[in-house]
Amino acid sequence: MTFTVLIPSYRRPDSLLRCLDSLLLGSRVPDEIVVVLRDLDEDSQRALVGWRATHPLPPGTNLRQTLADRPGQIVAMNCGLQAATGDVVCFTDDDCVPRPDWLERLSAHYGQDSVGGVGGRDLVHEEGTVLHGKVTQVGRLTWYGRLIGNHHLDYEGPALRVDHLKGANMSFRRELLQPFDERMSGGSSCLNDTDASLHVIGQGYRLIYDPLAIVDHYPAQRFDSSTRVKTDPGLVYSDSHNWVYCMFKHLGPVRRWVFFVYAVLVGGGSR
Repeated sequence: MTFTVLIPSYRRPDSLLRCLDSLLLGSRVPDEIVVVLRDLDEDSQRALVGWRATHPLPPGTNLRQTLADRPGQIVAMNCGLQAATGDVVCFTDDDCVPRPDWLERLSAHYGQDSVGGVGGRDLVHEEGTVLHGKVTQVGRLTWYGRLIGNHHLDYEGPALRVDHLKGANMSFRRELLQPFDERMSGGSSCLNDTDASLHVIGQGYRLIYDPLAIVDHYPAQRFDSSTRVKTDPGLVYSDSHNWVYCMFKHLGPVRRWVFFVYAVLVGGGSR
C-alpha cells in the first residue's frame, strides 16, 4: 500500500518546514507528501521552494504542492484530496511534528481489510508544558450523540476500536473518502474529522486508535475567521452548528431526536 501525507498550511512557514523535516526522519517515509497552501500566502510558498532546494527527497517519495483559492481548512483539504494518489491518505496539521515511528505504526494496522481508518495521539504542548490526564475512553460517540474525544490525553491501553478520529492525526483508505463537507461552519470547520470518520464507519469499516502513533502538537496562531478562544461567539456558533449538523447527518431517525433533546437540555461542552 502507498501512503500520502496531506498537510494544509496557512501563514505558518516555520511550523510547516518543521513538520516536513520530521516526515523525512521517519522510520517509514511517505510515498507522497501533499502540501496545500493558500494562493495569497507567498511567504509559505517561498519557504517551501527553499526547503525543496535544500532537502533531497528519498527515492520513491514525491512532494506535491497545490494552491487553494478560497479560505478555510475544508477547502484546503479537498484540494489536497484531489492531488493525493496514495492508497491511504494521512492527515496532520502544519503545527504538528510526527514522531519517527508515526507512519510505521499507522500503516501496520492496514493489514486488516476491515480497517478503514487509523489515528493516534496528538501530544499537545502549550506554554512549555504538555497537557496530561489519564482517561479510559477515547474517540467515542454515545447512543444519544455525546462526543468523547480525549485523543490528546493519556490512554494507557492497547490500540482500540473507536468511533471517530482527530484531524491532527488521522488516516483513511483513499477509496472510502468523499470530499469534506463544505457545509461545515467556521474557518477550522470543527468536526470535519468526525464527519469523515462516521462516513467510513457507515460503509462497514472499523476505525483504530493507536496511542503510540504520536504527533507532537504545538498549537499555533490561527488566521482568517478561525480562533482558539473557546468563548468566542463565532467559535461557539460554528461548533454547535457542526455538532448538530453532523449528528443529524449520521444518526438514525430515533437517535436524532434523542440527540436533539440531549443537545437542548445538556449541550455539547468541551470535547
